[in-house]
Amino acid sequence: MKRNLSSRGVATAIVAAVALACSLVFVFSYPLPPLTSDDIGYMALARSVAQGTGFSEDGGITPAVYRPPLFSLLLGGWFRATGTSSILSASVFQSLLHTLGTVAAFGLFLEIIPSLAWAFGAALFIAVNPLLVSRVAFVLQEPTVLLFTMIAAWLTVRLVKAHSAAKAALSGAAWGVCTLAKVVSWYVPLLIVAMRFLPARFRFTLRGKEVLALLFCFTAAIAPWTIRNYVHFNRLIPVNGQGEGLLEWNVSHAEIPGEAPGEEYVKKVQTGNFTENQRKELLWNYVKEHPYHFLVRRTARNVIHFAAPSRDWWILRGHCAPGEHGTLYWILTSLFHIPLFLFLVYRTWQFGSGLAPPGFGFVMLLYWTYWIEHALLWGDPRYGLAVYPILAGAVPPFAGISKMGGDT
Repeated sequence: MKRNLSSRGVATAIVAAVALACSLVFVFSYPLPPLTSDDIGYMALARSVAQGTGFSEDGGITPAVYRPPLFSLLLGGWFRATGTSSILSASVFQSLLHTLGTVAAFGLFLEIIPSLAWAFGAALFIAVNPLLVSRVAFVLQEPTVLLFTMIAAWLTVRLVKAHSAAKAALSGAAWGVCTLAKVVSWYVPLLIVAMRFLPARFRFTLRGKEVLALLFCFTAAIAPWTIRNYVHFNRLIPVNGQGEGLLEWNVSHAEIPGEAPGEEYVKKVQTGNFTENQRKELLWNYVKEHPYHFLVRRTARNVIHFAAPSRDWWILRGHCAPGEHGTLYWILTSLFHIPLFLFLVYRTWQFGSGLAPPGFGFVMLLYWTYWIEHALLWGDPRYGLAVYPILAGAVPPFAGISKMGGDT
């Protein structure tokens, strides 16, 4: 046992060192990109937190609610601790997050893969993966979301393998914190509970007190921020108020044959003398009037975009254009996506055939439901990075099922 723990400790240290080294070498090898879009808002929030003026984009004058809080709060704490709020400082912080995210993914792999060597190899693949390493140059929340998604998934697999109220509480709290990083993970505690309704050969059933512990701790993790939002805005906003922005973005990118671009419609709504509720109603009316585009065409496009490699760094460096499917796209897709997705499909089939344990099955369900959710909402390639390690974890052989039906 001691030798096994020692081997895992050494492997973890190597994985962390490789991930950190790759990230820092990358940061100091290329000019860092300027702030251009969402990163402007995240940086403003973090600097405000560091200066003690609260979660605000204008130095404490107006409380902010548009963006999820966790990334900016953590980055602001880093700025406060280091005494600098430069883009370079932010990239070093992102490098640390990539390192921790890789270690968390390694912990998850150790739970679902019986071989330390296989788990170590999968973690090294995450540590040096250019799709992930390149994200440290951007002041965006992908490394944060990946880190807390992997922590929550790891704790949940441990819960599935040997459930208890304490493990359920940890899992619920972890998913609550993860939801503060990005609200898309709000549904996962319900997914865990719903696994009791799966066919018997891969069912997982929590006892009543474990369900209560899971849901209570999930809610408790989010509640302080929800209360903060209610105090400032006098309405229920569990995490962030990005709903109208998401709706607006989807309408503005609509290209419907025979009609003016959705961008023109959004401009009319924005420049008109409308209240917030009226703007939402007009945008929703546009969606309702074009169901085929939003429910079929847009969803199909999101499915494909979510599964595509994130090429923001290469686009920034001028190696390809947005939406271009040239040589670079197919190289990245062939190396880092297509083989992994084939394994994802194969492992999912094995789980559906009753050949995989519930812990591994949960990870498969997490990926598929995450993909479905983004297909319905917003299928940008970088949003798939939070669950990208699951693809790597699907390649090695998983732990089998004992005669009693549990993980072995």
